[in-house]
Amino acid sequence: MTQPITVIAQPGLSSIPPLSDEMFILLREYIYDRTGIFFPEKKKYLLEGRLGKRIQFLRLDGYEEYLQLLKYGSKKEDEFDHLCEAVTINETFFYRNEPQFDVLEQVIIPELVAAKQSVGPPKLRIWSAACSTGEEPYTVALLYLEKLRHRFPALSVEIVGTDINASVLQTATKGSYGDYSVRNLAPQYLEKYFITGNGRFHLKDPVREMVTFQYHNLYDRGQMRMKRNFDIIMCRNVLIYFDMKSKIQVVAELYNNLNRGGYLLIGYSELLHGISSAFKIKSFAKTTAYKKE
Repeated sequence: MTQPITVIAQPGLSSIPPLSDEMFILLREYIYDRTGIFFPEKKKYLLEGRLGKRIQFLRLDGYEEYLQLLKYGSKKEDEFDHLCEAVTINETFFYRNEPQFDVLEQVIIPELVAAKQSVGPPKLRIWSAACSTGEEPYTVALLYLEKLRHRFPALSVEIVGTDINASVLQTATKGSYGDYSVRNLAPQYLEKYFITGNGRFHLKDPVREMVTFQYHNLYDRGQMRMKRNFDIIMCRNVLIYFDMKSKIQVVAELYNNLNRGGYLLIGYSELLHGISSAFKIKSFAKTTAYKKE
């Protein structure tokens, strides 16, 4: 006699109520007020899917309970960090958009050093905003160590990496990466600046110690006003998350964060047209930069 088989359903997004239009608006407003990140109606499915997984993990009844947790929970700031991780894409790797690093090496940094040498030993302050797991600021460190320190022996460099997601900053601080992150690096870089083990590539201490990582919310005016006197700001692939109002606010603050003669670098698919006319556009081969004059 065949024994009956009991099937235990695996939990899926169908196990919680769908995200209603009303709750979508409330969640969208909360995210926007805290981060400036805007979800249009056509991205409702994206927010539903990403937050739905988190709601299931927490064993909550639905999106309304999750919003209450974000607003009033005893660990609401910890959950806000999980929210930021859910609604942003932390894809990055060493030497992403290599033409920008070529321009830094060949044009921007030599120009800034020449201007500073007239008043004393040159020092550059470089900010990698929304740096995720740290590959971007560490690329700047590698650029300095490999290409610039012998060319400009008097030059000192301060590199700051910031992000709104505390968990990716922890990864950045460790400086340990997989194959995907280092796929653009030449073998001699891996041998010279990394220690390999267990399928991972661990940055050596002289590289890690060049970068300071800090929590930072680009949409927080108070925090933005604490970031001043940078010569180069890299804020790449960030503006795509903002609506026009948020973009105007953030870019205006970035302008204030730069020294005169400093440069802003944004993502290759991003433009400041209609957002800011304060910068002078500088066109280079395969890339564009924005200068504060």
